[in-house]
Amino acid sequence: MDKETQLINRINRNFMDYRAKMLKLDGQKIFEKAEEIAAYTQAHWYLTVDHHYEPEELDYLLLFQNPLEVVTDRYQNEVRCVNDVLELVVVNSCDKREALADYPLVKKHGEPER
Repeated sequence: MDKETQLINRINRNFMDYRAKMLKLDGQKIFEKAEEIAAYTQAHWYLTVDHHYEPEELDYLLLFQNPLEVVTDRYQNEVRCVNDVLELVVVNSCDKREALADYPLVKKHGEPER
């Protein structure tokens, strides 16, 4: 079996184990882990479908029992930096008031429906 197939098989097993672990949780716990679940799902898809591996990447990731966890943890740390971008989006959205015409507004007491 070539290294890429070996890695993809391992990542698929890692994802199946993670998924089984999440499915044992109650609904509230799953909801609380939504961000983590999304990160695992995105990393799994990327690593098994989209990424074209360099030989040194294969060698490195095959060192780990759970390469999916290694990549997902790093991905989650990087995504947290997106919060800075999200803050700018909120500030700009409120500043420009662009959404006023695009989304329903709250009805004030005594006003007719908008």
